Order: sequence, then structure tokens, then C-alpha cells
Amino acid sequence: MNGRELKGNVRPEVARASYATDGTDFRGALKHHYVFALKRFAKYFAIFVPMIVLLFVTGIGYLVPLAVVGFIGLLITVIPFVSAVTWTWRCSRVFRTYPLSFRGPVKKLDSRSGGKLILCLGEEGIVGSLVLSAMDPLSRSGWPRGIADGVWFAGDDLFGGAAIVPGTGELLFMQPRAWKKLSESRKHADADRIERAR
Repeated sequence: MNGRELKGNVRPEVARASYATDGTDFRGALKHHYVFALKRFAKYFAIFVPMIVLLFVTGIGYLVPLAVVGFIGLLITVIPFVSAVTWTWRCSRVFRTYPLSFRGPVKKLDSRSGGKLILCLGEEGIVGSLVLSAMDPLSRSGWPRGIADGVWFAGDDLFGGAAIVPGTGELLFMQPRAWKKLSESRKHADADRIERAR
């Protein structure tokens, strides 16, 4: 995909975040993502759990297919919830370890399903500007609005990091696209740098 094809792959309009997205406080973004994942889970939990409970409360055998549907639906709901909480927790660890700094512009290289993005912070080819794989903790597809202007990044380019998109407050968990190729560079990094990245 080239840059022209990616311009149309932007997420629908999202209301401006009700918390600071200027790099001064990452806690609001984390709280928002945790609450969003929990609300999405609770919405489906309220539908599928009664299907299961109904079988045991009434003891009526012909409700078994309904309980099976409820169980499968609950499983399908739990997987994205656990994924969203895990990715948000990883972003939280990065934000608590590294300071936020503004990095831009962001060059959009590719967008994949499941919230996976390929991008470059800064100008591609400049030392310190690696091509990164980014993951949206909530697995939303497309590019966050306003990402091209830059992001608030916390982390180490060699080991990865996390970012907050200004304006929308969306989180991205990132790691170098060429993870295997850079393994030798990571092994030879300073001991403090390696310890901090753990």
C-alpha cells in the first residue's frame, strides 16, 4: 500500500478526549481505555450470562442449546476483553518507565486488520527513526485522526514503546518492525537500557 491509499483509511470521527492528551498525564488515557474495554465486555456479558444461568435456574432441558450459545458468546466476548486489558497494561508499564516526548511527523506506511499499523516516527531514513509496528489496544481498524502530525511517545526505539495520539487520546503499543534483525543491537545495548526495557 502506498501513502495515497492510506489517507482514506482513517477511523470515524471520535470526540476529543476528556483528559489531557498533550503528554502531561497518561493516566487519563489508560483509564479511558480500561473503562471502554470493560463497558464493551459488560454489554455482551449482560446478554450471554442470563442465557447460561436460565438453564440452571429453571432446570428445563430444552434450554441447553440456548445455554451453549450463551457460553460460546461469552467466550467470544472474553477474548477481546482480555486482549484489550493486556495491551493497555503493556502501555501502562511503558508510560511508568519512560518519560513522554513529542515525536513527529508520523509517516503512515501500512494498515492491517485488528488495529495493527506500520509507521515511522520522524523522517524515514534518519538515524533513530525506525519503522515500527503499532497495535491499538482496543483493536480498532484504521488510522487515528491527527496521527500524521505526531504522537507523544514513551519508550526506546530499539526496544519499543507506547504512544498517545494528541486530540483523540488513543493509545498505541509499538515495537520495531525488524524485531529479529535488531536482536543483535539489543544484546549489545547498555545494561541500564536493557534493564529499563524489561
